[in-house]
Amino acid sequence: MIDIKTIESKLEELNSNKLVVQERITKASETIKQANADLNAIAGAIQLCEQLIVSSNTDKGDKPVEIVDEWRNN
Repeated sequence: MIDIKTIESKLEELNSNKLVVQERITKASETIKQANADLNAIAGAIQLCEQLIVSSNTDKGDKPVEIVDEWRNN
């Protein structure tokens, strides 16, 4: 026959393991959110570069496009 203390001990262990797994899932979700934000930023930078290339190809008579990093100037 199974002792009730053994069952209670196992239940406590399982609940503890559940909390650990939930925390891992939360951290992984945060990592995924940050990775998606990084990916969106990179995609935006790619799009800007592509627009600048197209613009420079169509405006060959104009002076070159200068990219100003406003964040550093503030």
